[in-house]
Amino acid sequence: MKLSKRLVRLIILSQLFIFSSFVQADDVDDIMNVVQSWAELENDLESQAKLIREDRVQITGSMRQSNQGKNLEVQLASHNARIKHQGGATELIVRIESPLIRIYDNTAVISFIRLVNAIPHDGMPSSPTSAWATMVLVKERNEWKIAHHHMSPIGT
Repeated sequence: MKLSKRLVRLIILSQLFIFSSFVQADDVDDIMNVVQSWAELENDLESQAKLIREDRVQITGSMRQSNQGKNLEVQLASHNARIKHQGGATELIVRIESPLIRIYDNTAVISFIRLVNAIPHDGMPSSPTSAWATMVLVKERNEWKIAHHHMSPIGT
């Protein structure tokens, strides 16, 4: 009887370990999907905002922004003013390189290189720009969303 209880416990523990590995693998895929979608939606800021929590903190350059609603308002106004001034939208192609993901329960930290190519509608493309990026994502109701975002130029 003792042996069978031990065997049952061992089987249950091994199943839990295997299951948790699959859950984490699924989470890694889900996190990468959020980050890739965020990159692909750089030309559609309102859709991109759906991937971001309302309490997101964003740090770029030497500025920290903690009001996601106002941040989006400023981004949209600036984007629309650029389009009007330039007579058309610049296409941005954003790539995520060398992602490194760490998961801690319902929180994930991802570090990556962000490469951006800007292709003006009426001009010559510029050389790509690059930045180190870190995001913190939080999982709520089985959905990962961006809670923190920090970018720093590479080489400075």
